[in-house]
Amino acid sequence: MTVVKANALAEIPGNEVYILATDNKAGPVVQELSPKVHLIDLDINYYNKNEERSVLTNMIVGLAKGIPHKRALKRTLRQINPDVVISVGMSEKYMLTSMRNRTWKIVREFHSEKNYRSKHVRSFFRKMISKCSDFYEFNYADKKFDRIVVLTDEDKDTNWGGWKNVSVMPNPVAFKCDVPSSLTEKSVISMGRLEHVKNFTSLISAFRIVAQRHPDWTLKIYGDGSLKDSLQNQINESGLQNNVFLMGFSNDMERALRQSSIFAFSSLVEGFALVIVEAMECGLPVVSYQCPCGPKDIITDGKDGFLVPVNDEQMLSEKICGLIEDENLRHQMAAAAREKALRYRDSSIAEQWMKLFDEIVNK
Repeated sequence: MTVVKANALAEIPGNEVYILATDNKAGPVVQELSPKVHLIDLDINYYNKNEERSVLTNMIVGLAKGIPHKRALKRTLRQINPDVVISVGMSEKYMLTSMRNRTWKIVREFHSEKNYRSKHVRSFFRKMISKCSDFYEFNYADKKFDRIVVLTDEDKDTNWGGWKNVSVMPNPVAFKCDVPSSLTEKSVISMGRLEHVKNFTSLISAFRIVAQRHPDWTLKIYGDGSLKDSLQNQINESGLQNNVFLMGFSNDMERALRQSSIFAFSSLVEGFALVIVEAMECGLPVVSYQCPCGPKDIITDGKDGFLVPVNDEQMLSEKICGLIEDENLRHQMAAAAREKALRYRDSSIAEQWMKLFDEIVNK
């Protein structure tokens, strides 16, 4: 998302856009960086993808590397002298608020809902760390930002009551789909990390009901994660080997979406659920659990998709079956979904960011 937004902002005349990276070692290229964007590698390298670390080790490494990180960040910002600096929420969020005599405005960008820490962790130790981090961040650090940017109105209204400096800015879709799905494939698709928060266990259970009524339809789940073996065992034990498939990681989401006819979404909690917009961009109707936060902001229930109470597997399966059985409804919702996706194009989101920049710089 950082690259997508930087590329779009760099296309606007008069803008000069920089990305300051701490970890930029070779890896899979998900999104190409525009040559108009300046990339500066601070070469801090907090993470080693080949190294397994404990929580305590991560904390020690973070503290040790935080000192040279702050020095390099401050020196580089002095050289650039920007108008606005956006923290994407990593270590720099604490460094920016403690810099003295800065001339630039600072923006804190959330990529999940406000209470993301406590909802994503499961062990007692991690919960204690998250509580301490939340206390410091929300009672001290974040109050020093010129603006807090969250992804959804639902998050702002639910979690940020009383805060005066909070704005809503959705994520842009990362690609433009010129040829949408034909909606003829007997395939339901879902995407996400194979982790507890994505709740694929519930989706697979719901699809067992769908497969009983429509044995010629399949569910394809794209993504990888720690629950891969557990989910495959669930598929086998449910007798769904010919209906539900774990497809693994893919960096060609557009193709996978275009080869499907319905998008299903089962998360327990989200920051925005961009994959819903990506499915809409490819012309798919969406059936989604109404988890906090994201689906409610994106989907107009009954028009471009369906919203279902979280873990109501019977209703989820009924809505999927309804789209399978009513081809006209499927096409109507798909057209409405594609129309909805237009408001999330990168150029549209970039213009919203420009209005925000003008507001805080002029203020």
